[in-house]
Amino acid sequence: MHLKSLHIKNFRALEDFQVSKLGRVNLIVGKNNSGKSSVLEALRIYAGNANPNLLEEIAFGHDEKYRVNDGALADYADIPFVDFFSGRLFPLDDESSILIGEVDDEPQKTLEIKHFLMGMAHENVERDGEARLIERPIILSKYAVAHDGVDYDMQALIVSKNGNSKLLNLDSLTGRRPRQWFEASDGLPSSYIPTQFISMDALADLWDPIQFSEHGDFVREGLKLIADDFEHLAFVKAEPDLSRAPQGLIARTMSSNLRRTAMVKLRSMNKPIPLNSMGDGMLRVLQLLLKIFPAKGGFLLIDEFENGLHYSVQEKIWRHLFDLAEKLNIQIFATTHSWDCIESFAKVAVEKTSTEGVLFRVGRSVRTSDQGRVIATVFDEQKLFNITQSDVEVR
Repeated sequence: MHLKSLHIKNFRALEDFQVSKLGRVNLIVGKNNSGKSSVLEALRIYAGNANPNLLEEIAFGHDEKYRVNDGALADYADIPFVDFFSGRLFPLDDESSILIGEVDDEPQKTLEIKHFLMGMAHENVERDGEARLIERPIILSKYAVAHDGVDYDMQALIVSKNGNSKLLNLDSLTGRRPRQWFEASDGLPSSYIPTQFISMDALADLWDPIQFSEHGDFVREGLKLIADDFEHLAFVKAEPDLSRAPQGLIARTMSSNLRRTAMVKLRSMNKPIPLNSMGDGMLRVLQLLLKIFPAKGGFLLIDEFENGLHYSVQEKIWRHLFDLAEKLNIQIFATTHSWDCIESFAKVAVEKTSTEGVLFRVGRSVRTSDQGRVIATVFDEQKLFNITQSDVEVR
């Protein structure tokens, strides 16, 4: 399922953020700390149905709270995932929640994450002719807790989507309890490419199942965009020669426990050479291409597209990604703050009339009525054409 528009509410700095139109390939631009990466995080959470493991991964990446001490009831303001909510506080009312979905979509199709205070109700029931006292969790009014002295036993997030709801007890997140969540079929395939480079072992695991398939051919063709004499790619067992390495390098290498490394064969060379010796561009393209296949039928999310890519090859990479997005039924979202990336994307988006490309800018509104909230400005095909003709300010 591809999104035709986007509405994010109460997530980080995106208090009420709307993008009226999306394409198959979307470029998100804006200044540093404008909210671009938060849009990608919201899309990851939407695709993954706010799976607890995914929430932990995102929180951990920001050094944010994602677990509590074993057996300890966390303070109201020091609870896992509180930083996801706007203002880094759980809502004080019972209605506000994080919402991620399409603009004007049916409520049940929107992913909702709602914070609750809960207590335990005691009830006498008769089973097999015997009276038993059972406990069951109940949702408490936050107003009653704050003003009437009502005690609560736990805090929880309730995640709802497509008519399904799951409760995540925040006070029990110690990392040991097994968790059940939505069926896998309820989520969307999604691949995320961070700003930093992905480990060689992770790339090898992505390469192994596709190396002899059509997908492997797409990867090889993509690598030729960086090195036109490229012939072959292989991941081999890593056996670094540490006998002459500086002591600091030895420590870093051994601690990484690297199992495999990438080797490439070029026509101009009589033996394979390490891919790492060819510069960051080759490694970045390999990451982009390998990560796109697990996203088939879902989202490919790229943070800072231009990382490691010289401006002269970005147009070629965009063209390749536009083709793969169409063939694999993928919706791509990428961020950038580079004018070269914006210009190359605009040229390809105008050229590829069969695959819609949309650019939208994220930034603080200057309108008094918006009270400085983060908004999106969409650049349609005509505006993208204007970008290719002159330096239109979109950053």
